[in-house]
Amino acid sequence: MAISTVGTDGDDRAIEFLVAPRSGEGGGEGAGGGGVEEAEAAHFAIHREHDQGWEAARLTIDPLSGSVPIAAVEWAMEFAREYL
Repeated sequence: MAISTVGTDGDDRAIEFLVAPRSGEGGGEGAGGGGVEEAEAAHFAIHREHDQGWEAARLTIDPLSGSVPIAAVEWAMEFAREYL
């Protein structure tokens, strides 16, 4: 999994992330190995209210996005706490 920042709102209250599978990652660990399922990229944002800290942040997932791995959200929260 590769996580990249897409952007911020300029006021340091929201940050967007894109999670993409690395090549070779994905499903398809069946016995035959014939059906390799390609994982989709996921787009999500973490945002907070103006007078609130990142502990009160909310997660918004793009409805057209693939599923978001929990590890990506955990990493994104640590990134937001550290750099914003």
